Amino acid sequence: MRRVLALTAFMALGAALSVSFMLVPTEASRAAAETGDFVIPAAEGYGATNCLASGEACGAVIARSWCNAHGFAEVVRFGAQAETGALAISCAR
Repeated sequence: MRRVLALTAFMALGAALSVSFMLVPTEASRAAAETGDFVIPAAEGYGATNCLASGEACGAVIARSWCNAHGFAEVVRFGAQAETGALAISCAR
């Protein structure tokens, strides 16, 4: 009877540890949650492409607003993608 109880307890402990390791976030997932990369296509109608082309400060305003709207505190970098002309924004918490 003791063996059955010990084996059952050991299996329950092993299952609990397995689940806890699956639920604990890794460094990579924490880092991914701390940053966000977004691409706003030129056809979206935000006018971001025009801001970047003219060199006006409105590109920074759009990037900051986009990051804030998605729960991020600051803009890491932004700029036009060479191949598509879309606005690429990287945000951080």
